[in-house]
Amino acid sequence: MSPFQPSPLFSYHSNPSLFDDAEMLQTDVMRFFAVLCLCLMAIFALVKTLPMAPPDTGATMVKPADLKADAKVLQEKIVALKENLEAVQSRNLAATAAAEHTSAQAIEAAKTEETVRGRVAKAKQELEKLSQTLGDTRREIEVQEIKLVQLLEDIDDKRRVGADLKIQIEKETQTLTEIREKIDRVKVKLDQNQKPHQKPVKKSPGVRPPPEPVQKGFTLRFASDEALEKLILDGKVNVYAIAGKNAWRLKLSSDRLVYVAVEIPRQIYEMETPTVPLEYAAVFQRQIAVFGRRPLTWGVTLPGRTADVIHQLVNGREGGDLIITADGEVRSK
Repeated sequence: MSPFQPSPLFSYHSNPSLFDDAEMLQTDVMRFFAVLCLCLMAIFALVKTLPMAPPDTGATMVKPADLKADAKVLQEKIVALKENLEAVQSRNLAATAAAEHTSAQAIEAAKTEETVRGRVAKAKQELEKLSQTLGDTRREIEVQEIKLVQLLEDIDDKRRVGADLKIQIEKETQTLTEIREKIDRVKVKLDQNQKPHQKPVKKSPGVRPPPEPVQKGFTLRFASDEALEKLILDGKVNVYAIAGKNAWRLKLSSDRLVYVAVEIPRQIYEMETPTVPLEYAAVFQRQIAVFGRRPLTWGVTLPGRTADVIHQLVNGREGGDLIITADGEVRSK
């Protein structure tokens, strides 16, 4: 490579400080070569001016004292130029190493920048997804809050209705208790009024008492409250309370009596109100509270075998009491 041409390494790199160092180094090298050429030209000129001895007399070279001094000065300059050259070469090597290191750092920085940009792009995508999810969550929370407010309003309404029903039930219960007390007092008065007027019946000799009137119609009842409860727990009998077009079925749940609203069954056997256990009627009165509004009818559904026996007993008779035992058998009385 010519010393007058710029180095490709320094022209390639984009760092201004490194480019200035390279130019200074190149300038020093050119100066060194220029000084060296001037020294050589001076030496050649001195050599040409030396007198040549005649061939016959032999070579007699006279070295002037001033030429030795000039040569010594030139040697010192050459040594100084060599030192400068070594220093320049050292600086050139250092600059080359620095340039290579800087290039490696630039490449690494470019890779790091690309990696960081990828991470930033990925983070932006995740942030957009999170923002979208957050928006959906906020909208869902708003919808749930609206539903919660509506639910709280419904609960308040139901509480008010429940409180009103409770007050009404208490009033109707008190009214029913008063009615029962009045009925009991009337019964007591009737019994007291009938006892003084009763006259002993004299039996006429040879005259039979008139036969008891034959009962018309059938009365269905259970042998005992325990028998009815056993049949309900066994799933053989279901007890219904019917008022108008509404029906409720008695359900034994965890030793509790609960009435569940159901459709009116297709076939039901009506029960007389006095034969219904008092506990069943009291629970129905507290839970449903339809007394005094619509007539209440009690009835049961029976298994097929029990229903067949009832039909056989009813066939050909005008009336009587039908008693269902705890095992589902039917007796007539």
